[in-house]
Amino acid sequence: MLSFSAAAAELGVTPGAISHQIRQLEEHLGARLFERQHREVVLTPQGQAYLRSIGDAFRRIEEDTRILFSANDPASLRVYASVNLAQRWLVPRLPRFLARHPTIALDIAAEGGPPPALAPRRFDLAITHGAAPLAKVEPTRLFDGRLVPVCSPGYLAGRSPITHPSQLDPDRLIHTRKRKGDWRRWLKLAKEPGIDAGRGIKFEDMNLAYLATVSGMGVMLFFANLVSEDLRAGRLVRLFDLALTEEPDWLVYATPAPERERATALFRNWLVSEA
Repeated sequence: MLSFSAAAAELGVTPGAISHQIRQLEEHLGARLFERQHREVVLTPQGQAYLRSIGDAFRRIEEDTRILFSANDPASLRVYASVNLAQRWLVPRLPRFLARHPTIALDIAAEGGPPPALAPRRFDLAITHGAAPLAKVEPTRLFDGRLVPVCSPGYLAGRSPITHPSQLDPDRLIHTRKRKGDWRRWLKLAKEPGIDAGRGIKFEDMNLAYLATVSGMGVMLFFANLVSEDLRAGRLVRLFDLALTEEPDWLVYATPAPERERATALFRNWLVSEA
């Protein structure tokens, strides 16, 4: 719900001042941006289109401002990691790093998709699955990216033991749309042409697929090193030794500003020790 009062409270001004500025903006643009209703305001179609247009610009300003100010803070370490690695591996281990180095503040950015271009001053350290484009430094290998079939103990409960790939239920294969060829490749490696790799349950990304797997919906292929804690804790079970091993390695790129070289080296060495 949009509210001029909430905007006023956030900016430390009066609701009347917000209304006055909005009217001036609408007069300047020659367009009505808001519809005033009983206890709320809503964007007009023109207002919605304008928000989409300027929203990205404001986000870029916010990001550039954050980078500018953190660039002058030698204790603030800017780290990029893929969402999969951040959620499944990095974040659960961070308390150990902070206990060892409590004066180093971390600024973590986790994104999906391919590795970002490591533009100067954007990150001090990046953890990527595969090589980062335009990287001008040699990376440190963290661990391999092999994919293994896993499921939850709950999925196995009450079922006949699954001891061979031929016993996999094609309707319970868990897929991600961003990696929809994984099961086809694994079943080819397992020499199981009789199982239809196109069947099963599909999710948009690996994190949704992971949650479905943990909840007992089926079997998925996931990065072995990212679910090592789940396997040790018994949240997941690895079904077979067979793995897709041609996946790229997970790599660490260090591109720090000069004043953060020591903090970056400490974090990189800690990452390698955890791996």
